Amino acid sequence: MSVTIDYSKLRIHPDSDTREWWEATRQRKYLVRRCNQCGHKWFPPNIPACNKCTSMDIGWFETAGNGVIHSYVVVVQPILGAFIAAVPYVVAIIELDDCKEEDGTVTRVAGVMTNDEAEVAIGLPCSVIFEETNDPKIVMPRWRVSGTAGKTWRFAE
Repeated sequence: MSVTIDYSKLRIHPDSDTREWWEATRQRKYLVRRCNQCGHKWFPPNIPACNKCTSMDIGWFETAGNGVIHSYVVVVQPILGAFIAAVPYVVAIIELDDCKEEDGTVTRVAGVMTNDEAEVAIGLPCSVIFEETNDPKIVMPRWRVSGTAGKTWRFAE
């Protein structure tokens, strides 16, 4: 069963730091911030300077939108009206496959999974998908499990 979010109850207002990111999601592209000086990549995109070298010469890196679930939480108490009918739903921390830096640092992003809790496990591969919302200017990225893995771990009750 896919987790459904009522996007009509969300009000998203892109600002100067996130406008390009939201424009990219409309084109089905997933971006992370990249420092043009040191190459460091990070998410969310709302920080206007590199947190590694403090340069303000920043740009974007288009990731393929594939990764591995690093951790997750199952939300059972919604804090926004858009998620009332969605509970329980899974928010995962995803390590992006193509965002590894020379020092081994991995860019991680958080995202709401389309999968139910029983289908999610740490170590599973996942991919970004894009969902239309009630606002044609906003396309929402979501994540879904995209395969299997030999060594995974699930939270037990």
